[in-house]
Amino acid sequence: MDATPLVGRRRELETIKRLLEGHRLVTLTGVGGAGKTRLARRVTADLARVYKDAAWVVELADVQDPDLLGHSVARAIGVQVKSADFDPALLTEFFGDRRVLLTLDNCEHLVEACAALVERLLVACPGLRVLATSQRALGLAAESLFQVPALTLPNPGADVPPEGLHQYESISLFVDRAAAIHPDFQVTEGNAASIVELCRALEGIPLALELAAARTRVLSPQAMVDRLEDRYQLLNRGFRGNVPDRQRSLEASVSWTYDLCSEAERRLWADLSVFRGGFGYDGAEAVAGEDLEDDSFLDVLDSLVERSVVRREDDGGRVRFRMLETLRLYGERELERAGRVDEVRRRHRDHFLARAVQFEAEWTGPRQVGWLSEMQDDHANIRAALQYSVEQSDADKALRILSCLEPFWITSGAVSEARRWLDLALAETPQGDVPSLAVALRVATWFALIQVDMDAAAAVVDGMRVLVGQPGSEPDRETEAQAQLAEGLLAAWLGQTERGVELIERSVEGFEETGELSTRAFALVVSGMLAGFTGHVDRGRESQHRCVALTEPKGEVYMRSFALAILGVLALAEGDTTAATQKLHEALRLKRELGDLLGTALILEFLAWTAVADDQGERAATLLGAAGSVWNLLGVSLDTLPHFSERRRDSELAARSMQPAEAYEKSAAVGANMGTADAITFALDEHPPRAKTGSGQRSTDSSASKKSPLTPREREVALLVQEGLSNQQIAERLVLSTRTAEAHVENILRKLGFSSRASVAAWVAEHHDEVGA
Repeated sequence: MDATPLVGRRRELETIKRLLEGHRLVTLTGVGGAGKTRLARRVTADLARVYKDAAWVVELADVQDPDLLGHSVARAIGVQVKSADFDPALLTEFFGDRRVLLTLDNCEHLVEACAALVERLLVACPGLRVLATSQRALGLAAESLFQVPALTLPNPGADVPPEGLHQYESISLFVDRAAAIHPDFQVTEGNAASIVELCRALEGIPLALELAAARTRVLSPQAMVDRLEDRYQLLNRGFRGNVPDRQRSLEASVSWTYDLCSEAERRLWADLSVFRGGFGYDGAEAVAGEDLEDDSFLDVLDSLVERSVVRREDDGGRVRFRMLETLRLYGERELERAGRVDEVRRRHRDHFLARAVQFEAEWTGPRQVGWLSEMQDDHANIRAALQYSVEQSDADKALRILSCLEPFWITSGAVSEARRWLDLALAETPQGDVPSLAVALRVATWFALIQVDMDAAAAVVDGMRVLVGQPGSEPDRETEAQAQLAEGLLAAWLGQTERGVELIERSVEGFEETGELSTRAFALVVSGMLAGFTGHVDRGRESQHRCVALTEPKGEVYMRSFALAILGVLALAEGDTTAATQKLHEALRLKRELGDLLGTALILEFLAWTAVADDQGERAATLLGAAGSVWNLLGVSLDTLPHFSERRRDSELAARSMQPAEAYEKSAAVGANMGTADAITFALDEHPPRAKTGSGQRSTDSSASKKSPLTPREREVALLVQEGLSNQQIAERLVLSTRTAEAHVENILRKLGFSSRASVAAWVAEHHDEVGA
């Protein structure tokens, strides 16, 4: 959701929606800052009611590697790939014949990859519509291009009184944003001509207008006009060649903002351009602060925020910052001109390496929830740090980042991406210390086994055998323990469970000797789980209790919640469904707090088994459907996962035997369509399941059905629209300004997903109870 409303753009919104009705691929083109993203997101939000199966927005600005395009799209729509390599068939199978809208935002740096993927999807998925934004066309035969125009302006020489200027989108946007800074700012006889000239000089480009409005902190419209005139002359001399005129105008706007900055502000702007997806204060200071010499980093950053070069974002008490992509790219170019790209990118990588090491050091403690949230915020920065390390053939640092963040990759459902980075780093022949390499290889083994990629896991374990068996060297205890754990996991997944448990338990002894906590807790949970699955319930329970005793005093919840879940399964194995449910609920609440997808899927699965044991067939089917949806998101197939596939098949068969086939399928579908948050709520018995309302269906909740999406004032306006009144007539009837009436009508159209007043009138006629007619 955008923080500020979309000003104007009614014609563009209607045109794009109409194009999507007749074309399966519509690409919004135009310069950076023209408003492509906001238009695309608004259209997607408006059409979410029309595309009942789903309407997704996939943000691609932070995806630099074309090979990660498929990963990014799959993750955004809730389908995860099952290996380091992306297979487009996963998307075509998921979309199938479903009627969906897929919006790909910021494709210009991935045009070839986007074109190839979109073409394949359109051929295979007849119900799919794609809306793309890009500075360049994708170049496909099925593509319909829409050049995003500038916001409307008065014609040259037009004599428009100040009170009439709000009908022009450029002026309305500028005044609206300026008034947000100075509430008393308005168009007057004294400044009207300057505002018109300024908006014309900026050619109605939204980004340029917003930057200009931000400058009203210190400059009048006329003062900005004077500066812009000089700026255009400078840019016309500085930018030659095959550069569109519009691009010159946007560059003029951004360059003007850049030139208003002090030398310290310009340097910080350039240095901050290495961040992706935003940044925190401490990270910005660590990466860019040392270049400011005598200037205060806090003061310079605050100045950039005031200038709207950097945006402040508050998220749950945490403050982060972000630059618009166009401004970030401008800073990146200045960094290149200064010859400092490698220096600043290296500092950026080293900062996030240090963060990863700190994450690992503090992981087995009380800050796990906070750490996971922070790493999720910085996911794009972690990618950038890994990319730099790989580009510089600095595999050891890449592997260190990857292995330190092992729980993050799992809980966030990004195992496939992590495996790809591991493959790239390991291919660079790491030269670092053996213990660190051993950890990375063990992590690579575990990630491959999570996705049941047995060949890849075996290949990594072979590499560990070579590492441990290097001639003339005796492996240290940590390396030996990591190797034993990897070997034991592989053996257990290959069906050699007793050998696997023995090796994993030996690794626990090694971790005890070295004082390693996190991996020891993991090994205890896995060895105990495997022992319990093979009939050694007491042995399995003892391992879980050891894990709880190790983690609980430290406030750790990640592995402790797994241990509680396995204790629930062991109670179920002994027929105590009450104790099993209690332990599983306790574990699931912790997993919800962490946002741990793998743990959530596992516990939903276990609760389904418990429901079967309690003869609750409908509940079991719903839980199995919900668990399957999360497993799919993780790229894990329970049909092939050792020690789980047989139990899932048994549970499914038992649940099916308790009810008619149609009833089972319906309940499983309800679970699959819940979404993870609702599935957890249902599993914890916090409220009954709610099936998603399909096309043509109404909610059976009478109070919900009578609740209008419109505010009381919007309902009044909607009634007048039904009467056929114009915006001016509505304004007169309700004693409003015409602009306010227009805004209410725009909000009504957006909320209801309509593009015409006739549709609003029809909706009012059908929803008398909601409107109060």
